[in-house]
Amino acid sequence: MTKPALLMLLSRHPYAENSGRASMLRQRIAQAKLAFEPRLVVFGAPTGAAHDEGITFLPLASPLAAALNMVRLGALPMQTWLYHSASARAAVAHLAQESGAAAVYVDMLRLAPLAADIVPTCARIVDYDDLLSTRYAQAAGKDYEVMGFLTRRVGPLAPIARAFARPILRAESRRCAAYERDLVRHVDLVLFTSPVEAASFDAPNVMAAPPLIAARPLPETIGERLIFLGNMRYGENIVMLRALAAAVKDLEAAGEWPESAVIEAVGDHAPELAAEMDARRFCFLGRVDDLAVLSGAGIFLAPVVGRYGAWLPGSGDAEGVRGARCARQPRSACRGRCSGGFACGAEALGALNAKAHASAAWARLCFKRTRTRHWRARG
Repeated sequence: MTKPALLMLLSRHPYAENSGRASMLRQRIAQAKLAFEPRLVVFGAPTGAAHDEGITFLPLASPLAAALNMVRLGALPMQTWLYHSASARAAVAHLAQESGAAAVYVDMLRLAPLAADIVPTCARIVDYDDLLSTRYAQAAGKDYEVMGFLTRRVGPLAPIARAFARPILRAESRRCAAYERDLVRHVDLVLFTSPVEAASFDAPNVMAAPPLIAARPLPETIGERLIFLGNMRYGENIVMLRALAAAVKDLEAAGEWPESAVIEAVGDHAPELAAEMDARRFCFLGRVDDLAVLSGAGIFLAPVVGRYGAWLPGSGDAEGVRGARCARQPRSACRGRCSGGFACGAEALGALNAKAHASAAWARLCFKRTRTRHWRARG
């Protein structure tokens, strides 16, 4: 029996990127194939590689269209301005009709307006990923990279956005909050990565779909390296890396940090981020295309933990790292992500070496601070 078609609108190429979000999209595609025949539409340029096959590519908004969107989509999140155009919107409606799509999957808020002209009989699924209104509100008080993964795609807009980061983030938070509430009322299904954020809406058409990582047995030996893995142009990873640097200083002052211990930061990063870190304690390796080379390399420091487990920065990035042990870096707000194939927490560190003890001490210190802030916030 032929499966119904699912038109999937994606803000990035799921097979050309080795990023957390790209991995999540690959999981969504795999999940969709269980019940649908996915048809992929990527907003961006083709790579010219074999993995472009079967994908329809649509361009981002031209500079003129983006300027017009400031008026046409004035109340919507600013990120929608970078994607929306009348031609792209018409192309999406045509593709949905041509394929006889039973439903359309929309990758995040930024693409939602492009599905507005799809026939009412076609169900709409919007994958929020995160509650962006909360993320941007948190980011407004911190030194976040405003454009995130779009930094390299929007050219001169990135430094302009960076110069006015805080007012832009506050405005975007308000716009996202309004759009998040509106979409829940008008689409058939909303997906969140975090069960906590999904539950905050208390709506029957909202559900959580956290990332999944297959459990694999740990290797017999674990290396001695301390590794922070993630896209360090993503705001929360930047914040956690800075928190890690502060904790290292505290441990060093207390005489609990081994002199030879160095944390290796793996992932894309801005040069100024590396410059602000203590070169004696942090080594920036940049992006590693094949994460399998890190398998069993050592202890991975992961920033998110809560009722649902621990998550390595760039959850999908961790897909390629098998048999890693993970030291938890707690936070007050769990995003509901968990890496099921990883032994997490200080108890997993055991007595591997002095570096492991230092990492475990850091995890305990961070947890104590976070728990105190959490209970104070609850009053």
